[in-house]
Amino acid sequence: MNRRALPVFRLLIRNISSKKPKPKFDFEADVDVVKSLLDGSCKARRHPGTLDVRTVSLPEPLKEAAHAVIQDYPEKNVQKDAKVLNQYLCSRQAALEPEEAKMRYHEVREKIKMEDDIDPDFPNIPEEERQRLHDSLRSKVYERMKKEVYHWQAIQYDTYKCVLYLAARLAPDFAALVQIMSDMKKRDPGFTPLTMLDFGSGVGSGMWAMDHVWPHTCREVVCVDSSSDMNDLADRLLRGGNADKPRLVREGGTFFKQFLPLSNLLKYDLVISSRSLFEIPNINMRLKTIDVLWQKTSGYLVLVETGSNEGYRLVQEARDYLLELSRKAQEEGEPNPEGYVFAPCPHDNFCPRFFDGSNIPCNFEVDYKPLALGRKQSAQREKFTYVVLKRGMREKSSEKQWPRLVEDPLCRKKHVVCRVCTPSGTLREVTATKRRHSAECYKLMRHSRWGDLVPVQLSEVPDPSNVDTQDGDELSEPEQIQN
Repeated sequence: MNRRALPVFRLLIRNISSKKPKPKFDFEADVDVVKSLLDGSCKARRHPGTLDVRTVSLPEPLKEAAHAVIQDYPEKNVQKDAKVLNQYLCSRQAALEPEEAKMRYHEVREKIKMEDDIDPDFPNIPEEERQRLHDSLRSKVYERMKKEVYHWQAIQYDTYKCVLYLAARLAPDFAALVQIMSDMKKRDPGFTPLTMLDFGSGVGSGMWAMDHVWPHTCREVVCVDSSSDMNDLADRLLRGGNADKPRLVREGGTFFKQFLPLSNLLKYDLVISSRSLFEIPNINMRLKTIDVLWQKTSGYLVLVETGSNEGYRLVQEARDYLLELSRKAQEEGEPNPEGYVFAPCPHDNFCPRFFDGSNIPCNFEVDYKPLALGRKQSAQREKFTYVVLKRGMREKSSEKQWPRLVEDPLCRKKHVVCRVCTPSGTLREVTATKRRHSAECYKLMRHSRWGDLVPVQLSEVPDPSNVDTQDGDELSEPEQIQN
């Protein structure tokens, strides 16, 4: 073949191969969003899928009330002890189930037997020596278990520990809930909660966040926390930090309870459980609690936990349980118990993070201004995992089915790579370029961030055997990103 004809030959081959579907590029921007960009009614940085929450600050009345409470204690001691408590809470794990604890015990026991090369059950050992070996092995196993196996115990919040929780967790918990609720308000502008139930309410972060997102709408709030000291502190915050001042009132009242009412007669528009699943000692009690909360929900149920692998597991456990209840109810023709995942997942399938082999939880971030103790502190970042379930059936015709970003986009010179969770329940990496798509599509993806819904319509992923994995001349060689 003539060398001069070789570039032309390669170009023909490239043009032929480019006609094959390529999953990385096989999508297009939402038509309505593109129109709004072109007519100037929408900016790419504020497209309809953005969370619109940047750095969250505590409301001034709440901030002043918190400072009034904390000033009763030595400032340096509160700073130090609050940091220790926060580290403990962020590394917290769920309690082991009895069967799992037994299995771990036997695993550690066998491991020590192999390391020491001693078996107390070996024949022809004198009884006294056998008993000594058993006692020694048992002691070693318990010592190893203390180091390698998490020992769960319930946290008892006294007055001082409640203040530490206020100093450590008020701002980040408030910020996470504000971001979640702001997304709910934006996507469902017709929803306004008139009643709210907060399970594991703590210092009342959920109540303050709800009033921040939907001001002057909620008539009745019920806060449930097993610690009477925590309820007293939450009530004191409503009084401006002074227990002798009158409480901020709402039309239907604000009530504090230590036990979750089991009756299903009362329903609430918004039910919240923030950082409470870790405090339930076993899976049976967790699922029973989730079931009660769901039965009390007439609108939305919001479950939030720390953004660790363990927090992600507990949220997914509750998510899958409630979706299974909804599937069974739908099959049996029951009119009310159905529900679906409103956020963050754009689908009701199993979470694809469980199967991608990365061991990375599905979590999100929010920037917040911490409660300043002493010197002024800069903004910090909180990671959290959550799920929002909505009563009723998903109406695909009335709601945009856009994928959600599970990581920050990779912005390169000529393209943007986004890792998204799709409405079909899969994780995909999609790449936008100006040449293959449009300048509007490129801008939308470039200005999206972790947690946003990306306003694009994805096609079904074709059979991998029929997909040409070459990126052609769209991406220069140093800029190519492998899936």
